[in-house]
Parts: sequence; structure tokens; C-alpha cells
Amino acid sequence: MRRYIGFRDFVQRDQRSLVGTGLLLTGSHEQAIRLALRAYRTVGLAWPPTPWENPATHAHTALYRAFLRRPTAAGATALVRLPPRRRLIAVACLHDGRTPEEMADVLGLPVETVESELTEALDTLTKGDRRRLVNRFATQAGEASVPDLSDRSLADLRRRGRRRVLLTAAVLTLLVGFIVTLTPQGQVWTTALAAGDRGSGASAAVPQAATASSGPSAPGSASASPSAEPSAGGTAQPAVPTAWKAPRTSYVIRYAVPGECRGARPATPYAGKVLCSGWTLAMTSDRPSKDRPGLPKATCEPGGCRATLHVPDAVQDLGYGDDRSRELGPVVSRDGRRLAYLSAAELRYVAHDLPSGTKRYLSPALTPADLEHTSVAVSPDGRHFTVRLADRRLRTDFATGSTSPVPAGETTPAERSAGWLDEEYPGWTASPSGKYAAAAVSGEPGNDSLHIVDAASRRVVKRMPLPPLGEPVAAEAVHWLSAREVVVELTGRTSRDILGFYRVDVRNGRMHRLAGLPADDRIAIGAAADR
Repeated sequence: MRRYIGFRDFVQRDQRSLVGTGLLLTGSHEQAIRLALRAYRTVGLAWPPTPWENPATHAHTALYRAFLRRPTAAGATALVRLPPRRRLIAVACLHDGRTPEEMADVLGLPVETVESELTEALDTLTKGDRRRLVNRFATQAGEASVPDLSDRSLADLRRRGRRRVLLTAAVLTLLVGFIVTLTPQGQVWTTALAAGDRGSGASAAVPQAATASSGPSAPGSASASPSAEPSAGGTAQPAVPTAWKAPRTSYVIRYAVPGECRGARPATPYAGKVLCSGWTLAMTSDRPSKDRPGLPKATCEPGGCRATLHVPDAVQDLGYGDDRSRELGPVVSRDGRRLAYLSAAELRYVAHDLPSGTKRYLSPALTPADLEHTSVAVSPDGRHFTVRLADRRLRTDFATGSTSPVPAGETTPAERSAGWLDEEYPGWTASPSGKYAAAAVSGEPGNDSLHIVDAASRRVVKRMPLPPLGEPVAAEAVHWLSAREVVVELTGRTSRDILGFYRVDVRNGRMHRLAGLPADDRIAIGAAADR
């Protein structure tokens, strides 16, 4: 079921910690597993988690409450002989890392009561030796025998889902029957059915209406079927692409370029409308040909293998409102192993890890208002993805899958100055630290120059004229390779030809051509600099 995408990975990642906590609380492996399954059921019923929710924290909180509803104890250890609430507070604070304030909120108790219960537990178990008790808990929890609970958890959720669907269908059937028997039109239908449809006026009305809608429309009248209405401009609307499933592969992404748009572009690019989608990935691998995965268009030579992949749902162009549109592209991690983009199929940001085939959602389903000023960025190590929306930013840790709003105090200077940079420069790119921004500015006598801007003070700290390449050049800052190098795209002002991509050292202005990249005015760079 699409709703539970990512749930299996979450259970497999979290189950050892959750069962260990249950073992400390109950003293029994069987009861610990039973508690963990109840907790996963609670989390699964609310899946997928909201961007500000940590599903691991939700699971532990659900386990605590399930334990307090029906506390159990097996064995004769000093811990399980403690009263259930005191036992829970001790395990949650000393083993799971919860604070007294958090447990007071979970249990609905004053903070002083929680602190008093924790002190009593420490005195009883180790005479106040907190570190000794923490180590003991860790040792006991580490002895937990943990089977794979993902299949059982998903089976339970699917069984409950089927039960819920059947119950809903039964209620709707009863409701429709109740309405039919009480309303006047329903009584007419019931009479017609009972009479076998013989000469009933109600039965005659149905084919009469069908005939009217299937025949030609009267002059000046609207079409009876919305599907019969041609799209604006008399062109068919583009088909919505399917969501891409990344193959598991050792190949890395050198760069991505826009693919061919399929279907006609809507005549009116209203806000939030996907106008075009599809990006092509240029892949490479140093492994020999016998290790080549089943990728299309893969060619291997003694120096390595190359392949291309098409991502049909990666958005290229997006309606911006007031009949305007804006370009949108994917981002690729510096090592070329992860890709993130706005999915036209799901209208939310997604990220893929190629070595494992793992997919993460970086945002909820978005509204046109969210998409007014939107982009996605990846951290230098490829672990964190930040989605910029109209009124907020969301940051996802790919390793855990947790997404949370970025507090104002944790945004980078470039993120805080994004609005000003958008107005000041047609195109800019933030440094890996977010402290600086690079942008190309028209210079004299016709050549562009590269500006390095301190995003916090909004001051240009370095201006570097770009040398002509046989003719005056226009430039666009594309990507930071590192804290010291920026990739710029150079175009001849006279010939209008793309002259190539160059890496510029921001310390001294030295420029070197970045080989192996196509002459395309839109590109997302991944591991190209390392290949």
C-alpha cells in the first residue's frame, strides 16, 4: 500500500531500540515484542508522519502508554519490582534519554513528581549511582532477542485497513438505503424497480437524459460533459508521468540535463501547474563491465562504464502565477549517489539513494501557495536535504527519514537573504556553508564578472572579471564545487553559443574548463568534477 511507503524501513531501523525498552519494562522478551507491535500499530495508523514529527519518538511514547494501560512484570529483578510508573520513568529518563519535562508532558504529571519518582528509583536500584544504572540498563537492553517485526506490523495494518474499508462500505450502503426509502425521488425509484421498469416515467427519464447528453448540443448551450471541452488553445493537456523508482546501482550521477517534454504545454500556466517534467541522468562507474547493473544505454570501456537514466516525473517548468512560469531542476549530492527533485506525479519533493534504492519524502503534498518560491538543496555530505517553500523550510535527515521545520535560528545567511538575492541577481547559488552567494553580473566592456556576496551583510566582498574566450562572454553561476570553487557557464555574446562550463577559484580568480559536460543551458552537476 502506497500509504505505508517507508514504514518497513522505519520498523527495521527502530525495532531493536523499542524492544530493548520493552524488555527493561517487563522483564520478558515475549511481552516486550507484544508492546512493540502495539506501538508500531499506533504509529502505522497515523503514517506517514507529519514533517515536524519524529516517528521513533512517537513509537516510544505509544509503548509507554501501552505499558501503563496494562503493566506487566516477569522475573524477580529489582527493576521489575518497582511500581509501574516509577519503573517507566526510570527507563525512559536513564535509558531512552527522555528529560523529566518530557515525561511530565507524556504522563500528565508535575515535573516535580517525575523528578521525585526518578530519585526514588535511583536510590532503590543503585543508591543514587546514576552512571552505574545507565550502564546496567544498556547491558540488559542489549540482550534483547529481536526478530524482524516489519512483516507482522504491516500485516496488522493491512488487516485493519481492510476491516475499515468493509465497515465504511457497510455504513455507506445503509445510509444510501435509508435516504432512498425516505426521499420522494427514492420512493419513485423503488416503485420503478419493483414494477420491473414497465412504463415507468422515472425509468423513461434516464434514457431521455442520456439521449440529450449524447446528441449534439443546442446552439449556444454548454457541452454536457466536461471531458468534451477542449483544453485552452485547442491542445491536449500533458499526461501526468508516473513516479520514478530508482534502480539499485553502484553508478553515480555525473550530471543531469532536461529531457524532452511530452505532450502540449498548458496555454495558461497558473500557479502550481506543472508545465513540463523529465530529466536525464548521465551515469558513470569505475567498475568493470561484468559488474554492470541492468541500466539502459550502458556502454563499458576499459576506463569504466557509462549509462543514462530518464527520470520522467522530475519537474522542469512550473507555473508561477499571473501567467508566468519558472524553471526548476533537481539537485545531486556531491558524490553523485543521491538525487532530489519535485515530483510531478506526487507534487511533493522526493529524494533517492542509488546504492540502496531507498526513497525519502522531503515534504508533504504541496499546494500552489507552497510552490510560489520553492527549491531544494543538499548538504555537502549528501545527508541533509532542505526544501524551501513560500513560508517555511523543511529539513530531512536522509539517514533516519525524519523531516522537521528549520528553526529561524538555524537557517543559513543565504537562506535568510534568499528574497533579497532573488531581487538583486537573476541567478545565484549559495556556498556549501550558506555564508556566501555567487552571482554573475554584467561588466565592462561587455564581459560579465563573478560577484561573491557576503549573504549576512549583503555586501559584495569580491569582484572577479571573467576573461573573454575569443569574444565577450555572458556568465551564469551554476554550482559550488567546494568552499573555494564555483562552476560558471559561459556563453558568447556575439555567437550566442555555449562556450562551456568552467570552475573558478574564488580566492584568485583562476579559471579551468570542466570537461565532459554538454553544452546545455540547464544542468545539475553531481560527481562531474571528480570524473
